[in-house]
Amino acid sequence: MRWIKPGLRNSISALLGTELRKDSPEALEPVRQAMLAALGQEGAKLNPRLKNRLLYLHDVHALWFARSEMVAVLSSLHGEAKAVDTIMALSHLFQGLLPQSLMDSCRLRR
Repeated sequence: MRWIKPGLRNSISALLGTELRKDSPEALEPVRQAMLAALGQEGAKLNPRLKNRLLYLHDVHALWFARSEMVAVLSSLHGEAKAVDTIMALSHLFQGLLPQSLMDSCRLRR
């Protein structure tokens, strides 16, 4: 029998901790703004639905997987090589927000 329940320990440390949660809006906002800046005005005109998704996605995983749609939009504007380079430049923003396995899989393909 455990003396300290895991749920109780986690809730106490959450109350006492001042650490920024991974999925908090404050942690996601720099990633969101960088993705919107990379999309640009031309990309937003070409695919306004993607711009709206980027504005309102509230999960780091959803932002991570929206990168493929960004590559498709940016490829039609600037070519595939530049689009992939642009998205790869954003990958460092996800460091610490995603599991390391997702970050490693991104590096292995390139």
